[in-house]
Amino acid sequence: MLPQKQKKKFNEFYDSARGNEFLEPKTTLLIHLAAAMAVGCGP
Repeated sequence: MLPQKQKKKFNEFYDSARGNEFLEPKTTLLIHLAAAMAVGCGP
């Protein structure tokens, strides 16, 4: 689906948003949904 370089960067971003300790859970959920939709996955 994504080239390897972009996939690596996406995974780094996704993992950083997932393992945060500063964002509220609702904000984290919205980031996950937006990231999934950006790469073509439907929620």
